[in-house]
Amino acid sequence: MGQQYILSSIIEESADTITYAASQKDMRRDVIVETLRPQAAMEPRKVRFFIETARMQTRLEHPSVAAPLELLEAEGTWHLAKEKIKGEPLDMMVSNGRVLPSEVICGLMQQLCRACIYMDMERIACAPFALEHTYLMETGFRFDNMALAGPRPRNASMHYLANAARLIAPLLDMNAVLATPLLRIMEHMRLAGAWRPLSPVLFIEDLSRLQMEMQRC
Repeated sequence: MGQQYILSSIIEESADTITYAASQKDMRRDVIVETLRPQAAMEPRKVRFFIETARMQTRLEHPSVAAPLELLEAEGTWHLAKEKIKGEPLDMMVSNGRVLPSEVICGLMQQLCRACIYMDMERIACAPFALEHTYLMETGFRFDNMALAGPRPRNASMHYLANAARLIAPLLDMNAVLATPLLRIMEHMRLAGAWRPLSPVLFIEDLSRLQMEMQRC
């Protein structure tokens, strides 16, 4: 692709895009390249959405989120090169039946709540939470950049955190310290009727208090 990138395996496909594992020759590093399918590149509306999404991902400047590297047009379509996170994806952990300590899951939920607050403040729309876009690092977690073009829906944080709580619950080691109250907070996130505009802030407070109790145990 162009002069810089060598595409290898397909990571993910959608109706309009294909995401590849790739390498950047000059920088000698592994990257991810999202490519607009040639048939989609024939439709101006889909090209605009792809380009605007790339620009929105540039706006999502956060140390926990993968950075976009380059938007380029080559071989009759558009491509977005992005940082490849070198961590362990959570979907593989679930598939392998692994569980994580309550302190680790508590930290992850706090990170997600803070991310939602940031995206609410910056009015950044994003794709739904997915385990395959979340990676365990030596310290904390990092996430693929899933910002999207368009306005941020009013209930975006509610849906994002509810989905995250549902998908992450199987990773919680229920034999770990204070796992039951942590699971209770996560179940509360899934109740739409309990949501208020400041719910992510309140959840951070609840998780922080629980984290302090875990540290005392």
